[in-house]
Amino acid sequence: MLIAMMAGLLITSANSVNIPCPEVDPARDYHLKDVCGELSEQTPAYSATFRGSLIPAPASQQVMVYRTDGVWMMRIAGYRWERGGEVVTRRREVAVSDADAEDLVGRLTETDLRRLAQLPYYGSKDVICLDGASLELAIGMAGRKSKAAQHSCAGKTELHQLAAAFRQLALKYDLEFEGLLAGLRN
Repeated sequence: MLIAMMAGLLITSANSVNIPCPEVDPARDYHLKDVCGELSEQTPAYSATFRGSLIPAPASQQVMVYRTDGVWMMRIAGYRWERGGEVVTRRREVAVSDADAEDLVGRLTETDLRRLAQLPYYGSKDVICLDGASLELAIGMAGRKSKAAQHSCAGKTELHQLAAAFRQLALKYDLEFEGLLAGLRN
């Protein structure tokens, strides 16, 4: 009973629509930007974020799209582990075309997040999950955040397809991120 209650709390906290922006944990998310930050004070910021909990830092990958000074920008943060334990990280901000940005953000609306937030966070009740990775889609604006998240044990859903669209846009503008955004792959 206690485990079921805890799982319910995790699901509720993992999938939220139009909530105040949470505090960012700099130790956990130093590699990322949050859609609630300064990038989303005037216009929405959109992101797809992968976090792996059983992997040492940075263990996070993200593609964020936002508009500033009339220009669509994309912030990309990725990593991969090499043989021998070396980690390769890469971060970059790049301007993207209006058409590319508007195509992507048009696929991720508040309505989409509300629907995706209803998906079970851990997937089927028959799954026993030991991994700690998660995938999150989010929209932030003016101190508010909407998000839909799923644990890696939930299986592939539309949430993964949308995250893969963020990854594809990042690779279109910078192929050097190939292999550094594997968590956003469908």
